[in-house]
Amino acid sequence: MLRVPAEAPPRSRKGARGSSARGGASKPPPLPLDEIALARFAALKAWRADIAREHNLPAYVVFHDATLAEMARGAPESLDALGGISGVGAKKLEAYGQAILRVLQASEADTT
Repeated sequence: MLRVPAEAPPRSRKGARGSSARGGASKPPPLPLDEIALARFAALKAWRADIAREHNLPAYVVFHDATLAEMARGAPESLDALGGISGVGAKKLEAYGQAILRVLQASEADTT
């Protein structure tokens, strides 16, 4: 006897973008961060949101949260150190490297 599957309930349209893509809801960083690194992470997320809006891109295309968290945790002080972080390739390093270093430096100044 052939069984016909019951109709599946409709799927949510929320998808991978989630509420943060639309409403700007804040998600915790993917890595455990101390208080200073959390401040850096917040500054990097704000910078990323500005860049994404400016270029009409989803924020994750600029950098994933995990990459920002690693930047916040490691606080690189040079382009070489920044380029050693997973998710920071040559193109993104060239396009955003100096700006990221400025964001990290400004965040350090704000927390001291």
